Amino acid sequence: MTTELIQSRIKQILIDDLELDDALVRSADETTPLLGRGIGLDSIEALRLALGIENAFDISIPDKDLTLELFASLNALTEYVAHKVAARADSKSVVFGANSK
Repeated sequence: MTTELIQSRIKQILIDDLELDDALVRSADETTPLLGRGIGLDSIEALRLALGIENAFDISIPDKDLTLELFASLNALTEYVAHKVAARADSKSVVFGANSK
């Protein structure tokens, strides 16, 4: 899954699940902060976004990862999700590879 696709899906979660302004979210680029003056998420909305991402990408975001740095920018969150998706895919291929021997 490409980072562009991941970022697009994150934006769609912001619009659909958090009901944020479509124009604001679509105009955001990878450097746009998610908290405060960027997208403007508060702590509850950040948690709702994390839950939406977990559901959309079939990943788990541990509490210890829910930091200001994770939500520092759209790019930071996109890269985190890309890493988690890749790790999930790698773990599935290892399991499937082990079962096929």
